[in-house]
Amino acid sequence: MLHLIILGITSGIIAGLFTHLAFVAEVLPVIVWVAFLGEATFFAAGGKNKGFVKGLASNLAGVFWAYLIFMVLATWESQMTMSITVFFVVLFMIAQSKIDILSFTPGTFIGAAALFGTKSAALPDGEPIGVIIALILGFVMGWAAEKAADTIIPLIEKKKTAKIIQEENI
Repeated sequence: MLHLIILGITSGIIAGLFTHLAFVAEVLPVIVWVAFLGEATFFAAGGKNKGFVKGLASNLAGVFWAYLIFMVLATWESQMTMSITVFFVVLFMIAQSKIDILSFTPGTFIGAAALFGTKSAALPDGEPIGVIIALILGFVMGWAAEKAADTIIPLIEKKKTAKIIQEENI
């Protein structure tokens, strides 16, 4: 329980600072909701270095697959283009999970959804660079929060142990 509380505190501090820099100070021009998708993927993939690598690789693969859909739609004009393209892309998104580094399938769908979510009339292919930057920032936020929590927890436990020993000696 202590780990969750400390991780929640460190995550909250980092998320609060991040949103302040993005929305209040306006010095961090990033797609904030996509960054939080990256952070969510980091934790969902299990955190630590392994979750960072697998989660981010899967997110980036999802961005690639979504971008591929946009490219096909831009070059192949047919009423069935979207359906056929999505069918094959989803097939490959699932099949890629046989590759260990790309095996966190939810991360692939999250990465694709992030790019689809930035599509607009002005940006018919979404914002792939902005999405990639925001996803990476999200992973860094999750990783930093976890590292901070992992540093703080032993200090608290050491202090608790010292207090118990002191009380036993009284």
